[in-house]
Formats: sequence, C-alpha cells, structure tokens
Amino acid sequence: MHQLSPVARLYLLHVALITFALALSSLFLNLMLLDLGYDQRTLALPLLGEISLLGVFNSLPVLTASLSSLPLWGLLLRVGLQRSMLIACGLLVASLLTLACNTDPLPLLVGAGLSGPASVLFQLSAAPLMMRLSGDGARDTLFSMRFGLSIAMSGVGNLVGGWLPGLGVALWRVTPQSAASYQFTFAISALLVLVASLPLLRVRVAASPPQPSGTPQASSMGHLWRICMRRPWAIGRLLIAPLLISCGASLLIPYLSLYVRQRYATPDTTLGLVFAAIGISTGLAALLAPQISARLGKPRSVVLTQGLAVVCLLLLAWAPSLWIAAFMALLRGALMNMANPLYEAYAMEQSADEARPVVSGLLAGSYSAAYIIGPTISAEVQRQFGFTPIFIATAICYGLAVGWVYMVFVRRGRV
Repeated sequence: MHQLSPVARLYLLHVALITFALALSSLFLNLMLLDLGYDQRTLALPLLGEISLLGVFNSLPVLTASLSSLPLWGLLLRVGLQRSMLIACGLLVASLLTLACNTDPLPLLVGAGLSGPASVLFQLSAAPLMMRLSGDGARDTLFSMRFGLSIAMSGVGNLVGGWLPGLGVALWRVTPQSAASYQFTFAISALLVLVASLPLLRVRVAASPPQPSGTPQASSMGHLWRICMRRPWAIGRLLIAPLLISCGASLLIPYLSLYVRQRYATPDTTLGLVFAAIGISTGLAALLAPQISARLGKPRSVVLTQGLAVVCLLLLAWAPSLWIAAFMALLRGALMNMANPLYEAYAMEQSADEARPVVSGLLAGSYSAAYIIGPTISAEVQRQFGFTPIFIATAICYGLAVGWVYMVFVRRGRV
C-alpha cells in the first residue's frame, strides 16, 4: 500500500465507498417490485406483445448500457476520466433517488435505465484511470487492491444492507418487507454514492485521457477486425461458451435473491448474510484459480469447476432448507466464477496479439448479451410456471457450455 500515490489511495477510497453503497440496495430491487405487484403486471410492446414488467426492469439496464456505449466513449474522450466518473456518480444518484421516491412504472423504469450508462462510464474509465495514477512498480498493487476492495466491500454492503429495511421500518413506521422499507435502502445508497464522489474531486488527471491499455485507436479498428476475420472459426469458437453461460445466467442470477425469499421465506437480514457470504467466497475462489490451472491446465480447469457448478445449481434448486440452499449457492458462485478469468486468459493465448483487444471486447459482449432479453423471458416463465423451469434451463445452458469447452479445447486440443 505504501507504494501507491496519494491520488491512487483516494481512488481506492472511492472504489470502497461506491461498491459498499451499491451493495446496500442491490438485493432489494426485485423484492420491492414484487411487493408493488410488478411480477403480475405486463407492458405492451410493438412486435413483442405483452411482457412482464419485472423482466423489463431487469433487462433495461443492460439494454441502455449497450445502446449508450459508443456515445459515452466519445463523451469520455471529450471531458476526461475524472469528469466521466463524476457524471457516472450523478447518474447513479439520480437512478437510486428515482427508485427511492416513486412507485409508478414509468419513473421506476427511468430509474432502472439510468444505471446502465453509469456502469458503462465506470467500466470505460477505471482501467485507464488506474494506469494514469500508478507507475510500473505500483500498477499491480493498485489493480489488485481495487479487485480485493470491490469483493470485500460488496460482501460487507450486502451484510449491512440486510439490516437497512428494518431500520427503515423503525424510522418510517412502515410495514416490514414492504416496498417502502426497501425504498429506504435506495435512499441511503444514493446518499453514500454522493459521499463516494467526494474523493474523485481531489483526483487530478490530465484533461485528455489516454486510450485504455490494449485498446486500439479508431483508425486501426478496421485493421483489427480484418485480422479477426481472417480466422473467424478461431475467434467464434471462443465466444460460444460465454454466450451459453450468458443465456443461462440471465434467466436465474438477477432473480436469485427473489427465489431465496419466496422459497424459504427468508428475512432481509438473513438474505444479506447469505449473499455477503456468496460474494466473499466468489472473490476468494478467484484467487485459487491459478493453482488449479497450474495442475490441470486452463481448459480442464474450466471444465472441472463449471461442471461442479452445474451440480451445485441443481442441488440448490431442490435444497430442502435455507442453509443447504445457501451453501449450494455459495459453492455454485465460487466454482462458476473461478473459471471466468481462466477462460479469458486462455482466450487471449489463443488469439493473435493484435486481435486481443477486439477478442476481449467480444468476450465481454458474449457474457452480457443474453441479459438484454433473458430476464424478461425468465419473468414470464416465473409468472406462469415458477422457478423450476428456470433452474432446468440454466443448468442445460451451463452444461452445454461445459461440453463445448471439453469437446473443442480439451478433447481436440488447440486448433
């Protein structure tokens, strides 16, 4: 830590505060919407017909993030890294306050949608800002500290967040496990995001930011795409497994807290404890991945850990008690996410050096692509059939992803 400059430490303080702030309320959006009856309400859209409002709320942030990515990249280049992150904080405050102060569908949709562009600005700004704030000797320390703080503060935020609705009940004298009690958590989150923006005011960087590490200049983007398209199978085969995982995860993960609440009648404090444990175990498991990879190799490690995660997922679906379900959810999250950095590293090894920035972007897009429509489909299925088909479909998608990695990268070897 002593290697880091004062401005780098200010940035880490910002990361800790904003991660904690967002984790406070992250469990409660779907529970609030459930209490407001949006799981049974629909929205009529052209060509799509009547779709569940609960699904729209969960799909909208990903859709707005996707649509705003390119304009926000241009904004970042124009206004700089520090201002971009301050704008992102402002968007998050507006999003959280909108969710905290409204119950009608239109303002709630606006509030949910604003979080998408905010997340894009944070993602675009983080890596280049850390590159600017650290020298070669402190760079690994800064990146590692940011990762560790994000995991730790997310877990702490979930834990503390589990108690906030009860505090809202005591202060506002509202019904326990009601929309009003959950809106209290969004108001507190908004206040803490404002506090988290204060360290950024003292982070001084040049007005004209550099391109992120490994990101091609616009003038060379066409050249990079031509490199990728010389061997489309070599690139395309790397994207199949992430896309399948995205299809499965988008059906279940946004609603996991909702499932635990409905299936086991879980109190808010216990819900926070469970998801805090899941977050922390996931972060710790990622640190063990290199040791497994050193013994088995990256593709075999991915197959082993994600294959075990599928088993845990099915055990979670039919767990007879909350604590067995919590343990299975913890193992599933740890095993599934342990494989992600290994697969990304393997994909980079399989790609030409010049093409790696584009491949990295395609991988990120594949992991998130299904979230545009998956939560909406899931909400419709839940409304009519419950969670059982969701677990089965997610397990099938995960299983197909594991099978693909085994057949293409383990059994056949490198191509």
